[in-house]
Amino acid sequence: MEEYFPRNTFQDTVALLNPELGLQESQALAYIILDKIFSISRTDIIVNRQFFPDSLQKKKYNLLVKRLIDNEPIQYIFKEAEFYGYRFYVDKNVLIPRQETELLIQIISNFRSWNKPKMADIGTGSGCIACSLALSIEDAQLVGYDISPNALKIAQYNAARLGANAAFSTLDIVKQNLPPEELDLIVSNPPYVMDQEKQEMKKNVLEFEPALALFVPDDDPLLFYKAIMKKAKISLKKGGALFFEINEQFGEQTLLLFQHYGYSQAKVYKDLNDKQRFASAVLE
Repeated sequence: MEEYFPRNTFQDTVALLNPELGLQESQALAYIILDKIFSISRTDIIVNRQFFPDSLQKKKYNLLVKRLIDNEPIQYIFKEAEFYGYRFYVDKNVLIPRQETELLIQIISNFRSWNKPKMADIGTGSGCIACSLALSIEDAQLVGYDISPNALKIAQYNAARLGANAAFSTLDIVKQNLPPEELDLIVSNPPYVMDQEKQEMKKNVLEFEPALALFVPDDDPLLFYKAIMKKAKISLKKGGALFFEINEQFGEQTLLLFQHYGYSQAKVYKDLNDKQRFASAVLE
């Protein structure tokens, strides 16, 4: 059986991926590949512990590297993404949860002292926001809405796996109203990428992630924010909060929209890269 060494395998993997994906991402993926395929840890790489892969492992390795070179996201390959310390099932029917969105969970958790809150997540996708809130805030009850039946199946599966107190239902927020529920909070990470921004995006997003969950028309980039702000007033209780993830270009416009629809205490929050990423307001 042929002898392999982790450092060489790691370096060879980075060299294969680097031309398409860049050095930093290639290194991050190489660590994952060695762990998933060969059960090689970072410590094994440091000490250069030899290993003897079998033919099936070699075949899996070659196939995985090819799919990554073709820009397929590793989260879709392994059907798994980590978010806020939890592991979520994902596939091409839902967006891959973003690390920057984890800050939204923390901001909401710290926003006030919640007392058995009823919350809704509009455009729930994989259910990562709804489930994380349900698991992080004591006695929170979540309902997640999405236009995609396939996305809702994934969200329901994730809630069941994680034991999150979250239910899910089909809703087209642009065409339908929210049910009147006396909610303490409504949160949404709606589509907010303008069509003109496509040229700046990576292939692994454009070619694999669902466009329905990403893009808005150039002539109406705040389409979903306007619909949610208007319809949230039916479901939020007085003093209830509305939270969004936003396009960094539209922080000021989002604050003006809150004012237009009669919300108060409007605020924009920056992400870890110092970009305007979230916004909130309260229904008085």
